[in-house]
Amino acid sequence: MKYYILNKYLAALSGLFLILFLTGHLIGNLQLLIPQSGGAQKIFNDYAHFMSTNPAVKVLSITTYIAIISHVLVTIALTIDSRRKRPQGYKYQSSKTNSPSAKYMGILGTTILAFLIIHLSNFWYKAKFEGETDIYFLVVNKFQHLDHVIIYIIAMLAIFLHVLHGFSSGFQSLGLITSKTRKYFKILGMLYALLIPLLFAIIPIYIYLGFHLR
Repeated sequence: MKYYILNKYLAALSGLFLILFLTGHLIGNLQLLIPQSGGAQKIFNDYAHFMSTNPAVKVLSITTYIAIISHVLVTIALTIDSRRKRPQGYKYQSSKTNSPSAKYMGILGTTILAFLIIHLSNFWYKAKFEGETDIYFLVVNKFQHLDHVIIYIIAMLAIFLHVLHGFSSGFQSLGLITSKTRKYFKILGMLYALLIPLLFAIIPIYIYLGFHLR
C-alpha cells in the first residue's frame, strides 16, 4: 500500500511538473508565429541558443528528463498494480473517472512518448549531436510537409486528452482538491487542456500555410 501511495505521489508531482514545462515550452515556441520579415529566424535561433547554453536551463532540462522517465515508470507500475488488484474488469463502471481520457491514459501516454522520441530526434538530437545551429530552418522545413503537420496535430490531441484527466487527477492525488474546489479544478483543467495543445497545434498549421513568410 505504501509503495502504491508513493507511486501516486510521484506520478502526480512529475505530471504537474511536466505541465509547467509544457507551458514554458509553448511560450518559447510561440516565437515561431513571428513573420520572417520581423526577424523570426534570428529571434528563434537566439532563443534556441540560450536554451541550450544557459546553465540554469541545463539544470531544468535534466530535471525535465528525470520527470519524464519517472512519470513513465511510475504510471506503468500503477497500471500493473491496478490490473493485479482487478484481474477481471467490471461489467459496469459508474465512476466519474471512467471518462475516455481516464480509460485510455496508457494509450495516450504511449502516443505522447512516441511523439516525444520523434520530436527529439528531429530537433534536439540534430542540435546537440550534429551541430545544427539554424533550428528555425529545421522547424520550418519539417512543417512544410503535411505528414509532419498531421503527426504533430495527432500528438496535440493526445496531450489534450491526457492532460484533461491528468490535471485534476494530479492535484487530487496530492490531496489539494476538496469537495468545494473540485469543480473549479475541473474547469481550470479543461481550459488548460484545451488551450495549450490548441496553441501548439496552430504553429505547424501556420507554417504549412505559409503565413510565416509575410
